[in-house]
Amino acid sequence: MIIFRYTSQTPAGKTVGVITAQDRHDAERQLRQRGEAILRLETVSSGPEESPYFTLRERSAMEKFYAGHKIGSGSCELFLRQLSVLLAGGVPILAALQSLAMQENYHFKRAIFCTANKIREGHPLSATLQSELPFLGEITIGLIAAGEANGEIDKMCDYAANLIQRRRALKMRILQALFYPALVMVILVAVLAFLFVYVIPKIMEFLMQRSGSLPGITQALVDVVNFINAYWPYLLGAPVVIFIALYLLHRFPPTGYILDFIVLHIPLFGKVFRSSSNALFCRILGTLLKSGISIINAMKFTEQSMQNRFYRFEIAGIAKLIALGHPLSTGLRVSRIHRYIPLAESMISVGENTGHVDEGLIRISEFAEESLDRRIGFLSKLIEPALFLIVGGIVGFVYIAFFVALMSLSRPAA
Repeated sequence: MIIFRYTSQTPAGKTVGVITAQDRHDAERQLRQRGEAILRLETVSSGPEESPYFTLRERSAMEKFYAGHKIGSGSCELFLRQLSVLLAGGVPILAALQSLAMQENYHFKRAIFCTANKIREGHPLSATLQSELPFLGEITIGLIAAGEANGEIDKMCDYAANLIQRRRALKMRILQALFYPALVMVILVAVLAFLFVYVIPKIMEFLMQRSGSLPGITQALVDVVNFINAYWPYLLGAPVVIFIALYLLHRFPPTGYILDFIVLHIPLFGKVFRSSSNALFCRILGTLLKSGISIINAMKFTEQSMQNRFYRFEIAGIAKLIALGHPLSTGLRVSRIHRYIPLAESMISVGENTGHVDEGLIRISEFAEESLDRRIGFLSKLIEPALFLIVGGIVGFVYIAFFVALMSLSRPAA
């Protein structure tokens, strides 16, 4: 039923009120039966079926692509958690989707309504999500497919939401470790550019007018300034070119594998990336096994979720050994990531004997996350004095160069 607010003309004058009806025509019919002339009739509230998006059947490929980049992981997590709560409370899947769609933004709303309509037509939930909401990810859709098989879609949605939350938390930890030094370096480059382009050349011109020759350290500063002024377009363009080249190389599997392997061994930062990959690998695999997904499918989804190509290649090798009948602990033992997760083999081996591999993996992921927090804290404390030394060294070099030049000018001519 829909609630309408109306304004009508009656023999006694204008009347304002509300009326409940099946649709707009039903509301008009009721008012006319009362002998009222309708001046204004508007909807106050309506169900999802009254939304113009409810009858939507198809979206273009471009709209689906744009929606996948427009909708963030936070929106996906909230959607899955709310869907889990509604399904656990006994709300039918179609009604739950329609209700959630009314709360979302434009693109997410259209995607959810398309999903609801296809389910109403008889399409399975997991296949519909793969078509309409692919940005949820292969792991989420795989979990929901498993939930369709065992009748626990609500639990699978909750598992998927937890995984999205964990992945976002890991990314935020890495970004927190890199944000401060990156910000300081950007400010440093901006300040030095201002000094080298505008301030120092004018001062050097003044010194050159007063003295035909400059001390060695001052001349070195002049050479640096002249080099920057002559080649600044290349100096600015080089980082952009390097970034684009690394991005393209990373997209190509063989070179991407090499680059990701090198990243894991960068001094100081490599341990942070290893701890992050270990935590992600163990958390996802443990959660998938706990949800009831088979080990083969769990390894497949875990491989797809890893950003590091080195880990993806090694996980694929472990999956092949498992498919041949070897236990997970054996596959991990012969892989190259074994030395990055020293506790994993023994914990998984114990879990295989007790039937609780999932719990062992989740414990390892918790240990890796704690290790990641410690390494980020240590890195933050180490970077700050290092940046002070760099900034202080540059400022000191400029100061000494000026001071020596001024001292040379103050000496009496021989």
